[in-house]
Amino acid sequence: MHAQAIVRKNQYQDSVRLMQISRQAGELPGVVKVLALLGTDSNKKVLADLGLLEDTVAAATANDLVICIEAENEEAFAAALADVDARLRSRATADDAAEARPRSLEEAVSRLPGANFAMISLPGSMAKLDVAEALERGLHVMLFSDNISLADEAELKARAAEKGLLLMGPDCGTAIVGGVALALANVVRRGDIGLAAASGTGIQEVTCLIDRFGGGVSHAIGVGGRDLRREIGGTMMLQAIRTLARDPATRKLVILSKPGAPEVREKVMAEARASGLEVVACLLGDDGAAAGGDGITRVATLEEAAFAALGREVPEPHLPEELRARAAALSPDRRYLRGLYSGGTLCYETLFLLKDAMDIQSNVAVRPELKLAYPVKGAAHCCVDLGEDEFTQGRPHPIIDLGLRLERLAEEMADPTVKAVLLDLVIGYGAHRNPAAELAEALDAARRGQADGGPVALVHVCGTQADPQQLQTQETLLAEAGAFLFPTNAQAARAALAVVSGTL
Repeated sequence: MHAQAIVRKNQYQDSVRLMQISRQAGELPGVVKVLALLGTDSNKKVLADLGLLEDTVAAATANDLVICIEAENEEAFAAALADVDARLRSRATADDAAEARPRSLEEAVSRLPGANFAMISLPGSMAKLDVAEALERGLHVMLFSDNISLADEAELKARAAEKGLLLMGPDCGTAIVGGVALALANVVRRGDIGLAAASGTGIQEVTCLIDRFGGGVSHAIGVGGRDLRREIGGTMMLQAIRTLARDPATRKLVILSKPGAPEVREKVMAEARASGLEVVACLLGDDGAAAGGDGITRVATLEEAAFAALGREVPEPHLPEELRARAAALSPDRRYLRGLYSGGTLCYETLFLLKDAMDIQSNVAVRPELKLAYPVKGAAHCCVDLGEDEFTQGRPHPIIDLGLRLERLAEEMADPTVKAVLLDLVIGYGAHRNPAAELAEALDAARRGQADGGPVALVHVCGTQADPQQLQTQETLLAEAGAFLFPTNAQAARAALAVVSGTL
């Protein structure tokens, strides 16, 4: 095995581009792993965990490019390094090059003077000034950046609210505005249901279920996962509710969030009651979600939120006979559930649904005593959110790149004590172009040589037929690989419980 880290001084590159280059070079024959990243402190922590923090790497700055390659031999190493260098030298396509990107917000506004919306994705330490400038120019902002301090978030959101503007984020990865999917979002039909949500994959799950079962969405406004914290005060959730209440196309409102601070939650509910809209509130995992006679329908899961917005009962889950037969044929030594999630809110929904039936360890555990630290490998029941920061520092998000999840899947499928593996697959804009093909191949490979066929794989695909990857195409690929498909994440979780507990 040949492994080495190379530092290129003063070669700052876009982090998303570096992730793509790493993935492409890592697919070459004989190459085990490629990481091309900047010498930031968080990236150095990743390299230290991998045993690659050499002295030259430790001395690198945030403007330096670090290329780490692990290959089976020197020839494969050289090929990977040459591939990385070639891609770094390559320019965009002729069309992209002809339309040079603006170098400042001022230049961007001058090119499109009628614009009223800005999407900002910069390192958190650099984002505040651009957000402030955008707000001063009267622009709504979608802030994709993370690592923004709570104090800065509170200040910027207060400024936005004073101007009647939306500041979606920080760490806002999903939104649908006027039928346009932004960042990691799905193609859903238009309708009268609006969402105000402090959850990216929560927005995706609920909007996709609304679309799948016949409804439509006016807008889905992400507000950032910390908005209902006491320090922020629900500023942008309140602004989102007011914005949707003024929209003539919106008749129903869905609020999605973790419960947050009690006093902030009450402010949000009061604003929702005053909106004049039909309101469904999903404070995910809030056991005290019973209806309070105030006109708000309170639910505890994403599945319930979607069907309540549609005015329908949650359908009874269908457990096929083939699943019963498959589970019955497994070795009696198999008894554990393992979940490998790309969507953090989907992972949390599963933990909430199963918390009374089994103790599930996780990095986003619902009970403190079940919380696991990185690398989150439990000895019993375990569900992992692979999209948490500790897994994405220096790596693409698992919705974009399946590499890390496929490694973990091979481990879990090979474990003779694992009875069921629970997976989500999130498609749509910004996601992997054909994730089911890679996942199906991995499932096929994992089953080879296992006398009982290996653990049962239960999968929910979060997406729509209009998405670039096409929901039905993705589900068919997985079904052909022996996975069992479910229309909602909640149904997949309940089916996994039935398999593990033997109550099918």
